[in-house]
Amino acid sequence: MSGQKILILTTGFGDGHNSAARNVRDAFDIMGGYETEVHDPYVEANPRASKAMQVAYNFSIQRVPVTWKAFFWLYDKTPVFDWTLPTLGALKAALRDLLRKKNPAAVITTYPVYNYLISELMKSGEAPTCPIFMVVTDSIVINRVWNLAPADWVLVANKPTREAMAQGGSPLEKIAVLGFPVSPRFEELAHQPLPLGPPWKILYLPSASRRTVSAVVRGLTALPGVELTVVTGRHKHLHEFLKRLDLPVKAFHLLGWTDRMPELLAESHLFIGKAGGAIVQETLAIARPMIISHVVAGQEEGNVTLLADIGAGALATSPEKIVGTVRHAMLENGGSEWERWRENLLKVSHPAAARQTAEFVASKL
Repeated sequence: MSGQKILILTTGFGDGHNSAARNVRDAFDIMGGYETEVHDPYVEANPRASKAMQVAYNFSIQRVPVTWKAFFWLYDKTPVFDWTLPTLGALKAALRDLLRKKNPAAVITTYPVYNYLISELMKSGEAPTCPIFMVVTDSIVINRVWNLAPADWVLVANKPTREAMAQGGSPLEKIAVLGFPVSPRFEELAHQPLPLGPPWKILYLPSASRRTVSAVVRGLTALPGVELTVVTGRHKHLHEFLKRLDLPVKAFHLLGWTDRMPELLAESHLFIGKAGGAIVQETLAIARPMIISHVVAGQEEGNVTLLADIGAGALATSPEKIVGTVRHAMLENGGSEWERWRENLLKVSHPAAARQTAEFVASKL
């Protein structure tokens, strides 16, 4: 006999939503006794439109960030979102059909738009009722779409986000601080010892032009006692470009797409990359300092604030600043700055957040 069904709803607009959804599902699978399914209702309602919106979103945040900043501001400060809700008829119908078909014991969302539509469906009797748990994938800088989304429980990564949600309108008694649900693999990896450098092992996930990435790679591999691993993911053109660079073989390692990011982070002393919700929380979970090389205006600004408040890294958006920050933190004064960052991270690390999220949901059923 299968266990209670848990429906987890995500979307492809940014990695944080999907990452949180998958990790909570994996935690439930490890715990056992539940039947979990992850769905992207946007894709299921209209695959073509969803793909087009994802492409537009990625283009906006990478090439025209001012556009996304304006969009974020409009949804946060004006009634634009309220005006768009009535236009989401196809999405609402897809959610209705999904809830009727699955009849879940609980719904977990990692994207707040679903909450408004699900709440309407349940209140009107068009869909079966059950508890709704919302996992907030942003930190500190919280859009009102998150703040006002209907949910029985709001699950946040840290206390500052809890305070921001409460100030924005979420009932304080409904907000639980459980950490960001990173992969359950981090819980085991966090206990593995990390030798001090040198060699200092740096993991770089680039999200800039080839010219900028080339300058960063050349500058870091020129530093003494530094080993750099670059993960290009699905960016094949960047991968081929970096393969052609004349770099010290012992100091440079190039990887394409990989599902070993938890292990790579655990093996590294420092991470360099954009301030995405998922990756920032993964560095916090594994207690690895981070240099933020790129920030999406609006939704990722809170992650910069979070890292600064903890004292766990730095913001450096040019090749010169990135290389200079690494030199100062790891090669000067015996790496004392890196050690300070690392000690601060160990105080706030939440590697078991996915398991704790699953246990919290289970305890409320």
